[in-house]
Amino acid sequence: MCEAISATTLAIASIATTAISTGVSMYAQMEAQKAQERSARAAAEFNAQMAGNEAAAQQQIAQNEVSKGIADRERQQRAAARTMGDMRAEMGASGFEMDSGSNLSLLAESAAEHQYDSAVIASNAQQAAWQHEVAAMNATNQGSLANWQKANASSGRNAAALGMAGTLLGGIGTGIGQYQSYKRGAK
Repeated sequence: MCEAISATTLAIASIATTAISTGVSMYAQMEAQKAQERSARAAAEFNAQMAGNEAAAQQQIAQNEVSKGIADRERQQRAAARTMGDMRAEMGASGFEMDSGSNLSLLAESAAEHQYDSAVIASNAQQAAWQHEVAAMNATNQGSLANWQKANASSGRNAAALGMAGTLLGGIGTGIGQYQSYKRGAK
């Protein structure tokens, strides 16, 4: 009789251990999924913030490029006006007529070159600003992607639930197998 009680106790202990092991395994899977979800959300939130900061910085740099271009263009136009004034003064002091002939052509050509330089400065500033605006847009898109990742951080829950169901079914199968072994041995 002691042997039968001992075998019964051993079988119950084995089945209980399987049940406890299955429960602990399921709990561990659930907690791992939660930790992974929290980690993914935190990383995505950080990435979104960094992308937002980068977008704001790039927008500021773009505005600075436009302002710099305006200042450079104004500086160039003042220098051109001084140069044109010096040319007129030298021509006038030399006794040349400035409103006809080669002097007029020289003044017109010089004015056109200064105007071209001014346009190049403005164009370069706009191009530099555009590059930073594109970088800002890319950073904004990265932020949107990070926010999407944050919103979808819990997408692994179904896989975790299936893993837990598999663990439960495996535990039940092991427990039934142990019970069947006990029943065969008890006969």
